[in-house]
Amino acid sequence: MAMMPTEQAPGFQRRRVGGTVVTAVNDGMILGNFDAVRGIEASAAEAVLRSCFRPVEPTFTINTYLVQDGARNVLIDTGSGSLMGAFGGRLLGNLRAAGLAPGDIDAVLLTHLHIDHVGGLTDAAGAASFERAEIFVAEAEGAFWLDPERAARAPEAMRPAFATAAAALAPYGARVRRFTGLEPIPGIRAESLPGHTPGHTGYRIDGDAGGLLIWGDIVHLPDIQSRRPGVTLAFDIDPVQAEATRRRVFDMAARDRLLVAGMHMHFPGFANVALASEGYALVPALWMPAL
Repeated sequence: MAMMPTEQAPGFQRRRVGGTVVTAVNDGMILGNFDAVRGIEASAAEAVLRSCFRPVEPTFTINTYLVQDGARNVLIDTGSGSLMGAFGGRLLGNLRAAGLAPGDIDAVLLTHLHIDHVGGLTDAAGAASFERAEIFVAEAEGAFWLDPERAARAPEAMRPAFATAAAALAPYGARVRRFTGLEPIPGIRAESLPGHTPGHTGYRIDGDAGGLLIWGDIVHLPDIQSRRPGVTLAFDIDPVQAEATRRRVFDMAARDRLLVAGMHMHFPGFANVALASEGYALVPALWMPAL
């Protein structure tokens, strides 16, 4: 008897943005709950998810994005690696399915230094996953998470996050670049999006109809936070600023008709933002069979 297949096709999807190809590369997902969600009752959150035909136990997608301009291969974030359980850590396999080996990556741009964004920088033994890559992180983000004195003063519950960030970057040594300018890599502009973390950064690529904004963690629960932008997470360093940034970015994306991408948007993680009767709506981008 033939065995029924259980595995999905490789988790990647490409889009053209101007002269650049951007590929969403999925790292997996986190099976979660509402313990870390703030600003909405669990019953109300479950009702939103039911209305969107989602399971009421929330799932957090983990995406990364590969940017190729013909001159370099740039990876934006690296997922969770081996640090967050069996449902994550699929980046390298999906990257290979998309035609690249880790050694083909020239640079990694980080939106911020949380575990599900830097975990894939190292393998299970702590060695660098990307042997040639330079690592770029905003100065404000590096100054916060990589300061040993701040880490020592941090509340006990936050200390593992400081240790994870430092360990993820340590194997890269002098290849870690802290940037303050608007264009850490030619053709990719940095957008300061603070609140979730002090140096939380999005990356914008110009193209038709406003281009693409890869907005990092503007949303973690897209079905809920698009309708209720005031919903925050316990992991937001400054939840008031995180909400203000989310509303600003939603307004900008809707006004400018930006294509947006996010690390916790439902795979394949490309959408447009529209005004809705309740908050905003994320409209999935149309899949195209060829670029």
